[in-house]
Amino acid sequence: MNRIIGFIKNWALLFALLVGCLGYEFFSAYADKTVYLIFVMLLFTFCRIDPSQIRFRKVHLVFLSIQLFGAMGLYYLFAALGWNNLAESCMMCILTPTAAASAVVTMKLGGDGASNTTYVLLSSLLISFVAPLWFPFLHESAGEIPFWIACWSILKRVLPLLAGPFLLAILLKYAAPGVHDRLARWHEVSFYLWAACLVFAAAQMMDAILRSTAGVRMSALLAASSAILCASLFFFGKRLGRHYGDSISGGQSLGQKNMVLGIWVASMFLTPADGTTPMAIVGMGTYIIWQNIINSWQLWRKRRSEA
Repeated sequence: MNRIIGFIKNWALLFALLVGCLGYEFFSAYADKTVYLIFVMLLFTFCRIDPSQIRFRKVHLVFLSIQLFGAMGLYYLFAALGWNNLAESCMMCILTPTAAASAVVTMKLGGDGASNTTYVLLSSLLISFVAPLWFPFLHESAGEIPFWIACWSILKRVLPLLAGPFLLAILLKYAAPGVHDRLARWHEVSFYLWAACLVFAAAQMMDAILRSTAGVRMSALLAASSAILCASLFFFGKRLGRHYGDSISGGQSLGQKNMVLGIWVASMFLTPADGTTPMAIVGMGTYIIWQNIINSWQLWRKRRSEA
């Protein structure tokens, strides 16, 4: 029995993806309700983070540079070769900000949750300004959206989910320290809430991919490129993070992406003139699978070392 429970714990993220993909028609209808799960999940996580540690660090500047210039470099490289769909997919896989829930996995692996949380905010601010400024040069339709409206449209999907639980955690720390400490001890709950959120994220991913007009060969190319990018971002994130003192936080900050937000941004700015779903969504959707395979392997390896 213990082996079965341990197996489920090790691969809970992949089980969640499988359930979401198989039941996408049902779960995608309720995907907008995951904000409540994410709020509670982050509250458990933030109760373990010292607010004084939420600050800008040198490694964050390095990651922001990779996020911006890496996205631009790959886009213009593949666009020059005439591979526009691949160019947009690679661009969005890199430019998409770090997932708010990455702090859950970071802390479960023993990394610096404060550093990771800081980068979630910074990477979200980056795309909220870069997308409205840059994407109109790539698609004329993107220029029809006023700059500040486009910025706020992105920020309002991220900031409340970060600021709300963080401020509530600080309030509990001083107003109800007993409750705060109890939530901090129950941090394991946040991981399973994240797995529940993945069910709905996988359903959204499956729905978006099925609505795409990409053929089998194009879908395979986009999926393969997102796998290479995902592995590369985790690898370089860990290497750079180790140089600055925390490889775990570095890998999660650079590698784990908020692809649900990324798919929404792509649909908002990169929809072709004929109104079809951007093919880049296939690469972005499969990125969700790759990053959770890597995270599941990391969690399995940590449990094995502890055992």
